[in-house]
Amino acid sequence: MLTEAEIYISLATIAVFGIGAQWIGRRLRFPSLLLLLPAGLLAGDVLGLVEPEELLGDLLFPLVTLLVALLLFQSGLQLRLADLPDAARTPVIRLLTAGLVVTFLGASLAALVILDIDTDLAFLLGAIVVVSGPTVVGPLMSTVRAREPASSVLEYEGTFLDPLGATLGVVMLSLVLADDASDVHPVLQVLATAGIGVAVGLITAALLVFVMSRFLLTYRMEAAVAVMFAVVAFTASDLVLTEAGLFATLTLGVAVANQRIVSLRPIRAFGGTLEVVIIGTLFILLGALVPIDGLREYAWQIVLLVVVLIVVVRPLTALVALLRTDLGWRDRALIGSIDPRGIVAASTAATFSGSLAAAGVESGFLLPITFGVILGTGIVYGLGAKPVAGLLRVRKPTAKGVALVGHAPWVLDLGQALGDLGVPVLVLSATTRGADKARAQDHGVEVVSLADHAAGIARAGHAADVGQVVTCAPAGLGVDLLDGRLIQRLGHRHVFRVPDSAATSGVGHRVVRDASAHAFVPGLTLADIDDRLSAGATVAILPGPAGPGDIPLVAVAPDGTANLQPGARTPGAGDRLIALVAHPADDGDGHLADIGSGTRGPRPPQRPAR
Repeated sequence: MLTEAEIYISLATIAVFGIGAQWIGRRLRFPSLLLLLPAGLLAGDVLGLVEPEELLGDLLFPLVTLLVALLLFQSGLQLRLADLPDAARTPVIRLLTAGLVVTFLGASLAALVILDIDTDLAFLLGAIVVVSGPTVVGPLMSTVRAREPASSVLEYEGTFLDPLGATLGVVMLSLVLADDASDVHPVLQVLATAGIGVAVGLITAALLVFVMSRFLLTYRMEAAVAVMFAVVAFTASDLVLTEAGLFATLTLGVAVANQRIVSLRPIRAFGGTLEVVIIGTLFILLGALVPIDGLREYAWQIVLLVVVLIVVVRPLTALVALLRTDLGWRDRALIGSIDPRGIVAASTAATFSGSLAAAGVESGFLLPITFGVILGTGIVYGLGAKPVAGLLRVRKPTAKGVALVGHAPWVLDLGQALGDLGVPVLVLSATTRGADKARAQDHGVEVVSLADHAAGIARAGHAADVGQVVTCAPAGLGVDLLDGRLIQRLGHRHVFRVPDSAATSGVGHRVVRDASAHAFVPGLTLADIDDRLSAGATVAILPGPAGPGDIPLVAVAPDGTANLQPGARTPGAGDRLIALVAHPADDGDGHLADIGSGTRGPRPPQRPAR
């Protein structure tokens, strides 16, 4: 029995190793999975800091299953069916049906030949490694930047495969143990499990939407109550049929994500944090269960099984499932080149190992083999997917679009200048006159109101291929919240801000100012820009280097990449410079070109505005 000090050490290790591995992975743009699994092994068999069975006892496997269900709920919240490209819908369905069968049979036969185990155990292992998983595929897709529809096909396949694979695993486990469930036809068992889970998930989703739509919750309670509903849906379903809870929570997430009655902003924001905590906890707990000696004992079998899954089974699955679909051969090849395993495979293997051991069935191979497959496929796909996508030429180019947040006239002028130089531009404005908006759109600049629905803003950002953002508006609650979401999505290095003034104060202001990089020129503020505009300055594209009185705003490279810190990062030799110019001249002799109003020559001084 663990002492109180050992329990505290175990809990601290789970938090530090689990969250720290993801922190390092995201910081280095490295697949977190490749750090999480070794961290779990290190915490468990190597250092002995975490002993899951001693720490949690009988609570271990029920807790693991519940955490997996919450992960599926979070993943379901990201699946808006309206965002799924039409060309991806048939491939997703085919991969979840014919593709699942091919993967199951291929993996099972490979396990039977390579591991020399009983047929029923081989098919049980095949069912376990059928799953892929959104927690692995999602981060991988963000790194690979695969084009549509291949990216959506992989993400939706990974999410929906989890409950299907877990249910198939339960069916195979019942056959191995020859319990009462074996009297039920496997197909009927799968349909019953899915049916109960979907029904409970839909009912729970309707109740949650009703509660939120009637304003029975405060803003800060919405995320917590949503998690409560997910736990209730899981418990109610799983008490009826094992693994039905996974269908219930996934259905709950998808149903809530696709309704248009209430906003999910607080739930989605909290869900990202919940996902990091759960993934870290699960990988450390389950990794600590795996004996290092077991990995050594089955090393060559693991390598051979991983090779067969990657080289034979996955390409065959893609070939059969995607036959006669509208996907091009490059997209099919990419889908056939990506199939990592994630946390559901690990949790299922750990749970089944306990059930088999209790029944006296020799299953010492199950955990090491499953974790070996997760680690092996993670290494190969994590390191190889990006180069493969590059060779197939299915990667989206680096996002070059720029979003400008602000409603001052000069912000539109800057957007027009960027548009004239070929940079995709999106302006997020609180108040923009119709004439100004029409003028901006004439220069290829899309203007969207900050009051629009979050989904509409996200679609506009996607259409503009936004990779960098500059906030050119006074600090306020709405702008600060937007900055926070942008930082979470794009990273600190791609979100810039022009502070109100040098004397800006307040905790909220300082947090956002420190979290965002300083745009344009170090020390430049909105007050400085207003002073320049009041004195007659204007935004202009310079024909050459900036003059003594010019303030550089953006340098645009020949390939359309925007340098939003020309005052801190020296522009390249061929870059075009956009600056705040004090005395723009007529460009008839090759001098400065005033692009503020779409005409040549100086224009009247602008009124101060932000």
